[in-house]
Amino acid sequence: MPDIIDLMLATGARIGEILALRWADVALETSPPNLTINGTIKTEPGRGTYRKGSPKSDSSVRTVVLPDFAIAVLSRRREARRENRTDAVFPTRNGTWQQVNNVERRWRQIRKHTGLDWVTPHTFRKTVATLISERVDAESASQQLGHSSPAITRQFYISKPAIAPDLAHVLEELAGADRSDGADGADDSNTW
Repeated sequence: MPDIIDLMLATGARIGEILALRWADVALETSPPNLTINGTIKTEPGRGTYRKGSPKSDSSVRTVVLPDFAIAVLSRRREARRENRTDAVFPTRNGTWQQVNNVERRWRQIRKHTGLDWVTPHTFRKTVATLISERVDAESASQQLGHSSPAITRQFYISKPAIAPDLAHVLEELAGADRSDGADGADDSNTW
């Protein structure tokens, strides 16, 4: 679970996208090191759990540059990996694809007694979007998450600050404006 969570935080990817990662999608030797998100995990009655060769939408296919902590996770996993027929970065013990529901259930059990009941896999995506938006911009956050539009990212993923930005210095300009107290009977409807 820690490695899955680290990669969700390192990429902003959906849980199904992380579970669908194959070693063929990971490029640690390139400059800069990156991975390509180009699939997701599905579980369907009669078909079982499988890797769908495309994520949620066309814009969800993306290559993301990896931060150092993700490179460390993937390097360690690659060194310790056992061959599996799916080439999955996060295979089950049997070498098959992990189910999203099973990973989500494990996460609920982990957070149950920690006071972190509010932290869901979706929380990690929102955290990534908010941080990138604050440090760079909403367009970059949208691209990192694989959204077709920054409007979606702004509306559903970027947290609104608890306090409005400090604009007191801008509003102070109003104190220097030509204000009339109305004592002279003049019409001051245009001064405010």
